[in-house]
Amino acid sequence: MLIYLFLLQGPARISVSVPNLDEGNLRGQVLEISVQSLSDTVGSLKEQIAGELQLPANKQKLSVRTSFLKDNLSLAYYNVGPGVVINLALRERGGRKK
Repeated sequence: MLIYLFLLQGPARISVSVPNLDEGNLRGQVLEISVQSLSDTVGSLKEQIAGELQLPANKQKLSVRTSFLKDNLSLAYYNVGPGVVINLALRERGGRKK
């Protein structure tokens, strides 16, 4: 992780794939979010997404490849960088069935 972070210092653009749902601004688009560094946390990325989509951070579930991202870990921890697309899903609380 440290080598990865060293190689990709400074600001970065993160691609976030948004689902196409009937809620709010979720129209299947791909957001390009600018972060100061890949050492930024997943939680701070969620706050930026919240500002773009008017979707509270606590309603977001982010994943990359097969892993769900934890708010307190950095983007570099998950090797997120150029060319990597993060998937956004809605977090369902309480095991609600649809």
